[in-house]
Amino acid sequence: MQEQMSGFDIRRICSEFNEFSGAHCKKSYQPHHEQIVLRIKPKDQSQIDIVIVKGKRIYASNRDRLVPRQPSAFAMILRKYLANARLISVKQHNFDRVLIFNFDGKAGKLKLIVECFRNGNVILLDEEDIIIQPLTHTKYQDRILKRGMKYIFPPSQINPFELNLDSIKDMLESSNKELARTLAGKANLGNRYANALCVTSGLNPNSMASDIS
Repeated sequence: MQEQMSGFDIRRICSEFNEFSGAHCKKSYQPHHEQIVLRIKPKDQSQIDIVIVKGKRIYASNRDRLVPRQPSAFAMILRKYLANARLISVKQHNFDRVLIFNFDGKAGKLKLIVECFRNGNVILLDEEDIIIQPLTHTKYQDRILKRGMKYIFPPSQINPFELNLDSIKDMLESSNKELARTLAGKANLGNRYANALCVTSGLNPNSMASDIS
């Protein structure tokens, strides 16, 4: 299993998770301080766990797993607000490594934000996008993830689906890095897809991006 997900992986996993739309959230667990598990029950299916590994990855699982006897404070908050809440949709914020789980339940419309980058975070919001509780209280230069604060999305990265020939040419010509590193960073492809693109195109991923015409 890869260590960290790319924007493409998030795009794909959102499509998969939307197949669970209408499912009810039955329980929330925190088996580890960097892992959150949402146990959902889709209609006419067995229970499925949505496993969130803080800042790294998210996936669906139906294997048995040990759960703590004593729920953590964050798990208790999730249980309080998401108990039997219905999953409405799962969306990707722009092309960023950020997922938005939309729920509707007794506490109203809620969002669970999963940030799959750097140290990442998991944040529960009310319908006004006010933070009910973050997994980790964090302060950045341009935003604060703290209970009671308005949630602000991290600065968006480039969406490669919106690039055109001219913007790609400008990106390559202005780069002082290798081709694969330029595509991974500036084009927001991630290392795996950047290298795969170079190989598919017959280009040397270690050549300088500015040398590609």
